[in-house]
Amino acid sequence: MVLKNKFYNIDFNKNINITDNNNNLISKIDETIKNFPGLKILNDEKLLEESINTANNFSKNKKHFLVFGTGGSNLGAKAIIDGLQKNNITIDFFDNIDPVRFQNKINHLDLTKLGFIIISKSGSTPETLSQYLSLIEIFDQKNMKDLLFNNSLIITEDKASPLTNIANKNNIHMINHRKDIGGRYSIFSNVGMIPAVIAGLNVKEIHTGALEQINNTNSEEFIKIARFFKFQNIIKDLSSSVVMTYSDSLLYFGKWYLQLWAESIGKDKKGITPIHSVGTTDQHSQLQLYLDGPRDKFFTFITTDHADKGFKLNNEIIKENNIDYLFDKKMGDLMEAEQRATVDTFVQNRIPCREIYLSTINEYSIGKLLAFSIQETIATCLYFEVNPFNQPAVEQGKILTKKYLV
Repeated sequence: MVLKNKFYNIDFNKNINITDNNNNLISKIDETIKNFPGLKILNDEKLLEESINTANNFSKNKKHFLVFGTGGSNLGAKAIIDGLQKNNITIDFFDNIDPVRFQNKINHLDLTKLGFIIISKSGSTPETLSQYLSLIEIFDQKNMKDLLFNNSLIITEDKASPLTNIANKNNIHMINHRKDIGGRYSIFSNVGMIPAVIAGLNVKEIHTGALEQINNTNSEEFIKIARFFKFQNIIKDLSSSVVMTYSDSLLYFGKWYLQLWAESIGKDKKGITPIHSVGTTDQHSQLQLYLDGPRDKFFTFITTDHADKGFKLNNEIIKENNIDYLFDKKMGDLMEAEQRATVDTFVQNRIPCREIYLSTINEYSIGKLLAFSIQETIATCLYFEVNPFNQPAVEQGKILTKKYLV
């Protein structure tokens, strides 16, 4: 089994105390997921081929790429590529506008040998525009703007915007960002697939894994956990959901998941705060609180098979220092033991938790995990009676940002 979802210390029967507001809720969730463009796109083989061809053509004779985008325009591709890249291409993602780091990084690059990918659904994201406008200014001062524009690829909606205006005026290659797919849900579209192709990944396997996840599950699986979240949130003051990933390949999956969950469910004074922890690193900084602090959290451990992997440890030094438990072991054996010990500790302390186990981490399993996360997020949002697809509260900050710049 590629993806196993196992719960501990949860009696789902108790959650019947929560009354479903819609007798057809399961059907509603099924229908929403079935017709959701961010997942429906998995059936569009032609569009995927177009993304593959675009990426292959754009990447010819290039070994280094900069990707400009923020939030879902950036995190999805990073979640896919992180730890799975299969070639020697360098891809730098710029999702923030820290002026010092950005300037230092750009100043140390040979700008004449780069490919630039600019992603903004609206075409007017201030952070992304500032990144690209900075480069336009640099290339303009060097009288090399044509070189920049010839080596740029823009992904944005097909509508009037600053980014489309720049592309049209300067003959920059531009492809359409789907209007009906929000940034955090765009991971299976060209937004996530083009950087993945450039990184040497088999994106068809990503789609295959995601499709199998979608086609082989129904919303009854997700309604149980959604009902549990709501019951615990109301009755037991459950306020946080901690996801602990036991593989560095899942670091940016965790970052992507934070946005997916928080931006989808945090509405109308409802929601459960997502927290991402990294195993084993955060066992040394957060586990004390998780085990002995307030019982206001639910825990998801995402694990994989680490046994007998990595470098072998030095037996001579192990004997000299009486650390026999490491004798004849590899680093992966320690990782395997620590993730198992952590899950078992939570189980034995009767803390509600679950383990999502990936037998291996590759394109296929990542596709399944991403699709599973989207399904569960949509189902939980509908159960909480909030819109999974908008994010209205962030508009005030955007308006004030522009005001303070004037």
